[in-house]
Amino acid sequence: MSRELKAYLILLTIPVMWGIAFPLMHRIVADYAPSLFVFWRFILAALIMSPLFISTMIKRKFNWGDVRYGLILGALNSGSFILQAMSLKYMDSSRAAFLTGINVVMVPFLLPLFRMGRPRVIEIVAALFCLWGIYLISGAGLHGGFGRGELLVILSALCIAVGIIFAEKSSLLSHNLKLLTFYQILFTSLIPGFILAPHNIVLPDSHLFWWAIVYCAIIATVIPFFLQIKYQRVIGSNKAAIIFSLESVTATFFAYWMGETIKSSVLIGGVVILFSTVLTDGYKITMKRIKFIKT
Repeated sequence: MSRELKAYLILLTIPVMWGIAFPLMHRIVADYAPSLFVFWRFILAALIMSPLFISTMIKRKFNWGDVRYGLILGALNSGSFILQAMSLKYMDSSRAAFLTGINVVMVPFLLPLFRMGRPRVIEIVAALFCLWGIYLISGAGLHGGFGRGELLVILSALCIAVGIIFAEKSSLLSHNLKLLTFYQILFTSLIPGFILAPHNIVLPDSHLFWWAIVYCAIIATVIPFFLQIKYQRVIGSNKAAIIFSLESVTATFFAYWMGETIKSSVLIGGVVILFSTVLTDGYKITMKRIKFIKT
């Protein structure tokens, strides 16, 4: 198995882990503030990884570069979570989900700003197919004006896009990928904590809340964040953004499993997104075969 195929298959597990978390979070935020859920989710994730940080301090392998990268990634993560939650006060969730998906189109055009190459035409086409699939799944209409909610969710999408690119760039510069993951998680938890203010940080008495926190902290945060940092640099930000958009497909599947209904447009949208994930590789293989036949 090639290194790129291995990275591709491993990264495919991330939207599955996120997708399972989505129905859980949907139930939790109906009763609790999204920032409170984000705070406890990332605090627990940071505590789980804290022995790694303590071991590093003891061995005196501390590096300020990883701290800076983690701070930036944490700020981008917090921005995406909080801005998206704020946007839902002004618009419906389907429209917000569709506009958030614009990040897959943003990534190819933002890459040159980070000196990470220019997008190929096929990558832009794949991103547009992915966005179409998200549109079908969300069921969002193109009607309606541009207000505060739309601005907030587009800023959230921008945070996601920049975060995907910076995760790749920082992983190439990092001295310790596990520590970089820890710093990213730690700073993602601290920013919502500052927004909440100490008197708004409460300990919910809901068992479902804490089961969701444990799952999201371990399975939907620590593991996928580390896998992203380690393997995204192998396949690049463009492919990673499209792969991560599969969260909408897996979330829909698990929502159906938990009793929600699914429309035919959702199934079609899922197929379109799956097609977009293999489009660039399929094009590459086809072009190689054409060249081989010609020679």
